[in-house]
Amino acid sequence: MIYLTFLESALLALVIYAAALGVERLKFKKRLSKWQFKKTGVLSEKGSRLLRSIDVLLARSGVKSKLPFLDAKNMMIVSVLLFVAVIYPFRRLGFAALFYASSVVYVPYAAMMFMSTVNAKKIKEAYLSFLTTFIGFYNIEGNIINALKSTAPYISEPLRSIIKRNVFLYEKTQMSVDECLENMAAEAGSREFRKFINFAKMNAKYGGNFNKALMKLREQGEKLFSLESIKAANASVGSMVILIMIVINLLLMMNISADPDIVYIVKNTITGQAIAISNAVSIVFGLYMIKNINSSA
Repeated sequence: MIYLTFLESALLALVIYAAALGVERLKFKKRLSKWQFKKTGVLSEKGSRLLRSIDVLLARSGVKSKLPFLDAKNMMIVSVLLFVAVIYPFRRLGFAALFYASSVVYVPYAAMMFMSTVNAKKIKEAYLSFLTTFIGFYNIEGNIINALKSTAPYISEPLRSIIKRNVFLYEKTQMSVDECLENMAAEAGSREFRKFINFAKMNAKYGGNFNKALMKLREQGEKLFSLESIKAANASVGSMVILIMIVINLLLMMNISADPDIVYIVKNTITGQAIAISNAVSIVFGLYMIKNINSSA
């Protein structure tokens, strides 16, 4: 039991150190620092970087469009309630229960990452069609917002809804063109679409030959289309397989925790605790891999 206590203390210290290190690193990261989203749009203006990243995930996964009331703060409350509810059935596993409960809480976020990747793949597939249609309407309208509004009905989901929703917000609120375009780019989460938005924002501010930029974007998009589609497909499949295995693993461990005989061995022996903790760590690593796969897709 002395060795077991020492092992648990060492692991707890490692977790605390990793958490503290992560917090320090967050202070130096400036990604997304310029993203400002409105309460009537995708994100709220205020809040920590963590809340903004959750709002981005909610928007890109499509959950925000189906559940408009679900924002980052509500999602954090749901996560806390889920942790409290889930840690109870795992309580018999000892220190490992913290890992399993945390993993269950993170599963919805991993699922949203998978959904975001699927949506990003659809947006990449629709991007060339979008550009071609937009170019035609821009030559007629001569205005970026009006051209986007006219283009939306002719492209596939989820890009259609993203454009329609943000154009509607632009027309009904005091949102600027720059903010409207930025919201579209953040919600879409596509690198190629982001390039289009950046050129559109520059044109809206400074003018210039936007048609020439659009032709260049279409040429680049045609070259990258095949490679990007393969990467997105691999990310979707990899994320889905890992997520399914994690859910099965968690269900099995929850079932094991209901058996007193097995729980006694797991909780009161070094081997049992080592197995439980290493299994929990592998689940956490799997969830991290989902995040890593989708962030690089």
